[in-house]
Amino acid sequence: MKTMDDTGPIFRHLAELEWETAKDQKAEVAALAALADAQGARRSRLTTGQHGFHSHISEMPPGFDVPPHVHDISELMVILEGSVDVSDGTHLAAGDTAVIPANHLYGFTVGSEGVRFLVARAADAATDFNAGK
Repeated sequence: MKTMDDTGPIFRHLAELEWETAKDQKAEVAALAALADAQGARRSRLTTGQHGFHSHISEMPPGFDVPPHVHDISELMVILEGSVDVSDGTHLAAGDTAVIPANHLYGFTVGSEGVRFLVARAADAATDFNAGK
């Protein structure tokens, strides 16, 4: 596997990903990350700026709730397995995508089979769970 500072292609194999824990997260998401750890959710960063991408894969158990929040960077979310119900009533299943603009308030609840999704952004994002309150 190539390292994160290589200038060539970067390949990641799902079975070999290093998964983060709550202690690896920014302070702004620490409480949600601790809850995620306790319930079996996990995230692995795929890129951290290499070739212009910040990306990660997340896996979450059935019923896991991500409360309404905003990011300061637009994102592309691709549902790889399972499903989520977005706070606006939209249902996303495997193969579906969402392009969420910066500062758009959204949240979601994971469907009955859990979910695995990919997120890609052009920069590292700050998260605000107090937006809209």
